[in-house]
Amino acid sequence: MTYQEKSENLTPSNSITAINIIEDCTNKILAHIFDPNIIQFQNNSDILSVRESQLLATAIEDLQINYKRQKLSLLQTANIDFILGRDNYANSQIEPALTHFKKSRAIWQNGTKILPGEIATQQRNNQLEKLGAVQFHIGLCYYHLGTLNTQSKPKNNYWQQAKDNFQQSLDLFSQIDRQEIVAKFISKKGEVLKKLEAWSDLYNLAQQALDLHLTYGKEEQIAQDYGFLAEAAMHESKWAHASQLAELAVAIQNQSLGETLEIGEAENSYLSILTESQQNLNEWQATINQLEKARLQTNPHHDLQSYISILKALRKLYFEQDEYEKSARIKEEQLKIEYQYGLRAFVGINPLQAQQDSNGSAILAREIEASGRLEDVNKLVARIKSKEHQLIVIYGASGVGKSSLLNGGLIPALLQEKLDDNQLILPIPLQVNTDWIRNPDPTTWNLEYVLETLVKNNQKNNLKVLILDQFEELFTVCPTITQRLPLYQFLRNCLSLNSVKVILSIQTDYLHYLLEWERQTNLEAVINHEILSKETLYYINNFSANHTQEIIKKLTEITQLNWESDLIERVVKDLSATENTVRPIELQVVGNQLQTEEILNIKKYQKLGDNPLQKLKQKFLDTAIKDCGFLNERTATLVLYLLTNENGTRPLKTSVELGSYLSTQTSKIDLVLDVLVAQGLVLLLPDLLENNYQLAHDYLIPLIREQEGEKLIAELELERDLAQHKLLQERPNNFFDQAIASMFRWMRID
Repeated sequence: MTYQEKSENLTPSNSITAINIIEDCTNKILAHIFDPNIIQFQNNSDILSVRESQLLATAIEDLQINYKRQKLSLLQTANIDFILGRDNYANSQIEPALTHFKKSRAIWQNGTKILPGEIATQQRNNQLEKLGAVQFHIGLCYYHLGTLNTQSKPKNNYWQQAKDNFQQSLDLFSQIDRQEIVAKFISKKGEVLKKLEAWSDLYNLAQQALDLHLTYGKEEQIAQDYGFLAEAAMHESKWAHASQLAELAVAIQNQSLGETLEIGEAENSYLSILTESQQNLNEWQATINQLEKARLQTNPHHDLQSYISILKALRKLYFEQDEYEKSARIKEEQLKIEYQYGLRAFVGINPLQAQQDSNGSAILAREIEASGRLEDVNKLVARIKSKEHQLIVIYGASGVGKSSLLNGGLIPALLQEKLDDNQLILPIPLQVNTDWIRNPDPTTWNLEYVLETLVKNNQKNNLKVLILDQFEELFTVCPTITQRLPLYQFLRNCLSLNSVKVILSIQTDYLHYLLEWERQTNLEAVINHEILSKETLYYINNFSANHTQEIIKKLTEITQLNWESDLIERVVKDLSATENTVRPIELQVVGNQLQTEEILNIKKYQKLGDNPLQKLKQKFLDTAIKDCGFLNERTATLVLYLLTNENGTRPLKTSVELGSYLSTQTSKIDLVLDVLVAQGLVLLLPDLLENNYQLAHDYLIPLIREQEGEKLIAELELERDLAQHKLLQERPNNFFDQAIASMFRWMRID
């Protein structure tokens, strides 16, 4: 909040009073800035009392409005600009902050010049202190700009300017022999040297900082110095030395914090250095244990970058130790975290999920609003709240975003809604697999158990909304009507309850199967409409080309990807080339791959070849296969291929069936399947006797069949034929050899 906003018309009596207030507040702020015991940046409003803040706001406003600025002395003007600059910086208004700080610097620089033979005065030293402070704040602004910028060249330019301003600030404080202030500010230069990867300079600075902090500093500053030294040593491949320094940094940091349940950013950075150095010393298990502990103790909401760094390190370590499933699950968690906190614009193959606010409550995924699906969410919520709609069937083509609409939009929206009589709405997602065939068990959703619970709660003040996504899977996992009938009857019984509604999502191609449900259970008598009537059906379509451009612009702006407009136009043109519309799932896959490849402009996109879109999709699939491990890539390719059919369907397979066909050990098949499930490419469908696996999405079928799967299957068949032929050739020889051996044995016996 600005000072003007805090003002409550507490007008000082005259301009002298206003000037005195500004002078006093400036001195208090500067004293706080120079206090060696306060390390972190604090806003002006945190330094001043509420009353002081109000008076200061009024004083500045009074002087700016009622008195011409030129009537103020230059030094008074510099004070105002410095205060306003800090106010802008605290509110992330970096450019205005720089403007104010540079005005202050220009004035304070003039007040520090000494003529030849002139003796420096305390007043001049005070001006040098102010100049050092504003120089440091200018450095903070450039550091912030470098952090925000995604382009490497301007990013480094900003950081270089930050480094120069930090150094000028340190030189000024050294000039007036204020070593305690140098000790306070020197670490910030170390941070920017890390960004610039100036490791030799960082090492030298860290040694200087350590000498200062042993006299003037605190434990956490000393820990940071050892962290700088460790990182510099690590980048010179001095692994043992880096490990020792990082361990020292962690120990000192822990000592400064005492017993805490949550690890801070600083300690995580030292753990990251320790991880890499120990990794190069082959101390794998110790490193993994430390990282897993840090992962549990780090809250991404408070220290996002450290949490992501931990995940990256764990993923790399697990992969190098052939723990491919763990590596894949860590990778998926990293993607979800990056998406959750606005670092990733596209989620890839997996459906959108609800995001969380600062309190951990579910909120709509940002794509829901960006894509225009919010209108669909609102219409569906209205249907659910209406008494006319007991059953809602959301339908559309494969890949249109039905699952994303439910998980990322409708479910979090319902959790925030109430009925007119203040009843809560409770969405209950249920999977269409064979869990409901099992015996009553609270860990599953056995039909009798769930229905009994719903009947008991029928009169309670809430509305239960059963949500069955991908309902077409029912006709795969339960191929006979006898198997499907119990679920049909269960859903009909649920719909007969006043406090229950049902939502299904289904592919358009499977809509006609719902007539079977209607006929077998006399469903129309319960829902008062035909199941395929407009009162029941709700259609979801693909995105138009123009709409897709707007979606990409919104998502890339939110995540600061800075895609060039030419790139957006070309990508949308390629995505919509076949049907003049864009499949949401393909937008997510291609967008995610573009971000992963760091393609921000049309030139890099064109370097992918004649068909950049196809290249990106191939890379997406290749990456998934490589995540299974080098020795398992062939098996992974074959498994994916066998989970498709020529007619474009996704058959169910068990790991035993796959292993038998591929003549591969079940353990290897299981490993590959675990990785593919973790990545979201394959679904695990628990069954009564044995787990079944199915490709996660129809969209993947042509991608997989265009890969080398068919070629590998042909090679596998050829290998089998050759092996069988060889066996047939060897059998007569073996028989002949055995006959001769028997004859000789007979001759010896005689």
